[in-house]
Amino acid sequence: MHIFRILSILLIVISCLLTLILFPSLPDEIPTHWNIHGDVDGTAPLIPGLFLLPALMVGITLMMALVPRYDPKKAHYKEFQGAHDGLIFLINIFCFMLFVITILWSLGIEIPMNQFISVLFAILMGGIAFFIRGVKPNWFAGIRTPWTMESETVWNETHQRGFRVFLVIALFCLLGVFIPEYAYLFILLPVIIGTIYLVVYSYIVWKKEKTE
Repeated sequence: MHIFRILSILLIVISCLLTLILFPSLPDEIPTHWNIHGDVDGTAPLIPGLFLLPALMVGITLMMALVPRYDPKKAHYKEFQGAHDGLIFLINIFCFMLFVITILWSLGIEIPMNQFISVLFAILMGGIAFFIRGVKPNWFAGIRTPWTMESETVWNETHQRGFRVFLVIALFCLLGVFIPEYAYLFILLPVIIGTIYLVVYSYIVWKKEKTE
């Protein structure tokens, strides 16, 4: 079993243990949503609110572990199993940290949310950059456009470019730490622009390949 899959399972176990241990100490209502200013603007009852993120982690891990069986390109997964498990681990890290911040706020420890989310998204985007270069053509993970799915060359070039794009996005996300009032813009705009850029880039590479 790959180390990242083991780490994902470990995070799930820790989140379940924290749920059981801290349940008696938490209020009847817990925060579940924060606005763009970092203030709580949504809550949920302790049950099921406290169990949502651990359940999501379990669901995502199981789903992502099973999808290779149903992918027409499943033979490729052996070539990037580490990257695939790494991406699952990244999602679990993201959910786990949201779970931790929810517990902290519920206990009255109000960590500045905008700065926290900025760092969390920077880690997520930087992690995606690290793993995405190794992802091989498949239908469930990676930069899937009509042009990357048609040509493995286009897929590889687009994912190499994606490495740089996601690193840049990660750096922009960190700006929210220093200018928290605009943290949501430093996250959303780079993600949107970077996504559009990679779609267009994949088309340009495909077009170039067709004309050669």
